Amino acid sequence: MWPISAASALEFAALGVEAPGLLLAGLVLVAIALLVALARGPRRLRVPSAGRDAASSRARPDLAFLVSVALRCAALGLLVLTAARPVGLVPENPAAGSGVDLVIALDASGSMLALDGQLDGRQVTRLELAKSAVSDFVHARSGDRIGLVAFGEHAFTLCPLTVDHRLVQESLARVEAGLVGDATAVGEAIGLGTQRLSISGGPEDGQRILVLVTDGRHNSGKLAPQTAAELAKRAGVRIHAVGVGTSGLVPFAQPGAGAPMRFERVDLDRDTLQSVAASTGGHFFHARRPEDLGGVAAAIDRLEARPRASEPRYRHASLAPLSLSLALGLLLLEAALAHGLLRRLP
Repeated sequence: MWPISAASALEFAALGVEAPGLLLAGLVLVAIALLVALARGPRRLRVPSAGRDAASSRARPDLAFLVSVALRCAALGLLVLTAARPVGLVPENPAAGSGVDLVIALDASGSMLALDGQLDGRQVTRLELAKSAVSDFVHARSGDRIGLVAFGEHAFTLCPLTVDHRLVQESLARVEAGLVGDATAVGEAIGLGTQRLSISGGPEDGQRILVLVTDGRHNSGKLAPQTAAELAKRAGVRIHAVGVGTSGLVPFAQPGAGAPMRFERVDLDRDTLQSVAASTGGHFFHARRPEDLGGVAAAIDRLEARPRASEPRYRHASLAPLSLSLALGLLLLEAALAHGLLRRLP
């Protein structure tokens, strides 16, 4: 019913039955039945025999009989326990922890197709590299409520705040460059992330963190990054901004086999990202090289407090289904042995 590691003195002390008189009377009857069965012994066929062989055969204990009696009496005892209505404390579903609500705003604009990343020895786009780093970061933040926002020309929610990190990872895998246009609406991403972090359900004193991952500059949307950052500050949201990739001319992936490589200039608006992060008490990181992204995720992980484990909670529950299942299991085992390994003549 409980994992051994979760069992405590509190749980065992709370074990009991609602009808102790019925339990005592039933166990007495089971003990009497056990003594009667042992006194009578197994039923045997009378086969003519003579001398010492017959006497020694009667003196040897019948293993099949003893095992059968033991299993049946144990099953009867469990049935008596079930009738006495056993109860105990069982742990409720563990709380998700408290302390950190975190939304990741990931740039999915066309510039994230730049081929200046390396992953597992192969050349990849900035988006693929960023998704790998974000995935590792999510995996490391067990216990947090995490949400995911993707943005390009506009921002939209891919995954609301949840402790189900498997759902976050599945949403992350669906992000593709150009999904919502080639432009970069940094202000809308900050605004939507702040809105998601302001939704009730988290701890009142919990930290609210927005991790903004982008490789360009704000050039779309009606909400300016500085205005969005001011709104985030008022909402108690701290922003960590991560600039991805190199500046200047970078190669871009081209659709179709054999297509010529094209180069475009991509400039990171470092000043704006630094200002946005600093105004909310956060930090700015520039991941110029592919290996820097892993270090950025680790640095953010160190900056933000780990979630505090909630006190375990318990509830009273009936243990009758457990005892009844064990009783039926013992009866099935006895039947299987009687018709198999310990088969004997009546």
